[in-house]
Amino acid sequence: MTFLSPSVFWLLGAISIPIAIHLLNLLRLNKVEFSSIQYIKKLKTSSIRKIKIKKLILLLLRILIITCLVMMMAQPVTQGFMPGWISAEQDSKLVILIDNSASMSSQNGEKSYLEQSKNLAMALVSHFGDKTNITISQTCPPKVVFSGIKNDEELRNTLKSIKTTASHDNLWKTISNNLLENDFTEPIKECVVFSDMMHLPDSSFLKRINDFNKWKFYFVKPEPVKNNIGVLNVSPANRIKSLGQLIKLDTRVKNSGKDSKLNVPLELLFNEQRVGQVVSQFESQKEKEFLFQAYPIEAGILESKIILPKDDYQFDNRWYLSMPIMDEIRCSIIGSDTKEIAMLEMILRSIDPSNELLKIDTRIQPNISRLFLDDIDVVLIHNPTAMSNESIKDLDQFLKEGGGVLWFQGNKINSQYDPELFSTIGFPDSEILVKSGQGIFETDMPYERSDIIQDIKVRDISKELPEVFQYVKVIPNSEHKVHLVLNNNDPFLMEFHRGSGTVFYFSSLLDLEWNDLPIRGVVVPLLYKLIILSGTDEINTSAVLINEHKWISIEESKLTNKWEVVSPSGVTEMIVPEYDKEGIMITGTNELGIYQVYSNGENFTSFPTRLHYKEYIQKHIQQSDVESIFGSENIRWLKIEDNFAKIFAETRHGKSLWKFFLIAAIILLLIETIVGRPLESLKGNDSE
Repeated sequence: MTFLSPSVFWLLGAISIPIAIHLLNLLRLNKVEFSSIQYIKKLKTSSIRKIKIKKLILLLLRILIITCLVMMMAQPVTQGFMPGWISAEQDSKLVILIDNSASMSSQNGEKSYLEQSKNLAMALVSHFGDKTNITISQTCPPKVVFSGIKNDEELRNTLKSIKTTASHDNLWKTISNNLLENDFTEPIKECVVFSDMMHLPDSSFLKRINDFNKWKFYFVKPEPVKNNIGVLNVSPANRIKSLGQLIKLDTRVKNSGKDSKLNVPLELLFNEQRVGQVVSQFESQKEKEFLFQAYPIEAGILESKIILPKDDYQFDNRWYLSMPIMDEIRCSIIGSDTKEIAMLEMILRSIDPSNELLKIDTRIQPNISRLFLDDIDVVLIHNPTAMSNESIKDLDQFLKEGGGVLWFQGNKINSQYDPELFSTIGFPDSEILVKSGQGIFETDMPYERSDIIQDIKVRDISKELPEVFQYVKVIPNSEHKVHLVLNNNDPFLMEFHRGSGTVFYFSSLLDLEWNDLPIRGVVVPLLYKLIILSGTDEINTSAVLINEHKWISIEESKLTNKWEVVSPSGVTEMIVPEYDKEGIMITGTNELGIYQVYSNGENFTSFPTRLHYKEYIQKHIQQSDVESIFGSENIRWLKIEDNFAKIFAETRHGKSLWKFFLIAAIILLLIETIVGRPLESLKGNDSE
């Protein structure tokens, strides 16, 4: 307990008054008339003892009454985080952080969590005076929207400017930037956080946790969403997407609300036309899986989406996809002899037995003098003996125009290899042929898991990766993305780009004398995936998370075209191509949906955006987790319906106790009145 007005304690000196009166009464000589001693006889020993006890009780009561009145005037409060001598008028710093990420758009009644937070923030700052310097920041993107002394109109306009976004929150980064990047000198430092607290801070934040010791935190958490069903993931289940073949979409849906839901429709749309629907029930906190199947109507970019009905959280009710539907992919296999490429040809034909999608031709060219690839989408080059400068130029031009290359590095070309190939196109430097001897080299995904490999639908990908008996050691650089490595960290499969084209580079041949990839279950889906990625614009149509940059590869001949990007809401933005990299970079992907890319007014491609995984309504972090980081003494948890002004005052200065001392003084005074009444046996005698 502490006191806001400790200076009044000098009044406790009044306690000496009843003590002095008591002592004087003890010294006073009473005059007794001996003419009549009948009253003296009545004064028995027991009565004298009662009188003494009564006087002591009265003395104690009067001391307590004075003490309670002085304590009341001293304004006692329970111990707050501020020293008792610091008054409410001391300079203070108030930082208000408002989470405006996607999840804060969740509805609670008629208003979203964000709208409620902004209203509460406005009500909160109204209780602070000119001695409080206020900073208000949003989290998406992290930005200070107000800084200074309270101005009701300005603050109101500032809070209105904070809008709902589809982005994931940067809560902990915003806290760190606002509290630690500035040198605040105010003795009182408080931070109020309005957030649904979807995830814990990362390691970079935790390293600086001791720097927050001077701050008092108030976390305002809304109640969990009551009514929400969201689409967690949609992925194509079939390898081949072409005309006349079913598109199969594996769909995962979860009810993250409190109540079970009946007869919930789930719809599939192709190019805004409904092609599938299921109606199902969803138990609370349970997931369900569905398989949608539908035929594409026409070749080109198929724009599809899965739709759920409206509920308390809108951003997870839709899932968007852009899928290139190929009517055919023209492939050319080039090798030194028929025997070497037989295995490769057999695997490719097993991908498309009907030969409707893959148009395959084979070329036996031990010495590649020229490459005529005008009518080819993907070329697979398997262990060539030699390549001329003209063929290197042909390959380079083919890649610049958007072609795809699957390269299988062997040992035949080493002696005649033109180094121009490496410097011009970007192939890695090869060193020596490495043989395993009596053992084998196992393959695995690198530390940064490959998006190509992990998306392949096999039962256990780790058991399907090949064992390698010999390979050509290569040295990758920063432009090479490694998808598979050997157990000695040498690359087995890499990816790099030249212009708008893509090269997938194997450091070993598709040959059982080199590795057992030809008999592994992963070989067919892997080669299919590589052919699709290199032979179509599937890279251009691949999804990105909201606010991530999207790279669109374009042909050299189209660099001078007029390029435009149209957002899902219809906002058009001009994009200037990067001539040296032959593509365009799209940075403003802040909406959920499908972005359209136009070249000279004609649709070139499209790509969807994804909601960040942290913004799906999953299990919120626990208060105990946050308290274990900051310390429970530095944190106060608030609810939206709480009285913020009262809680702030109690937390800052402690809870006021003067009323309790006033009540105690009144009660003691009543007791003193009752005790002070004369005893019946002593009526007529002296009393206090």
